[in-house]
Amino acid sequence: MSARKLAKPQGLYFEEFAIGDQVESLGRTITETDVVNFASLSGDWNLIHTDAEYCKGEMFGQRVAHGLLILSVASGQAVR
Repeated sequence: MSARKLAKPQGLYFEEFAIGDQVESLGRTITETDVVNFASLSGDWNLIHTDAEYCKGEMFGQRVAHGLLILSVASGQAVR
């Protein structure tokens, strides 16, 4: 079976997706404002998310957005 490009996956059950299926979204850039707002909302001010200078010496070399922020944005993109 070849992969399908699904414009709107709404209404599909998990079992109806096949390996390789693709869902395209409009895309969204996570901004510094998004990260600061999410840190304020969640109370997670960990330096890995908020301090660029600290992150220079860490594994990624730059700040990393909160995992739950990314998950939230992805969830919103799935229904746009």
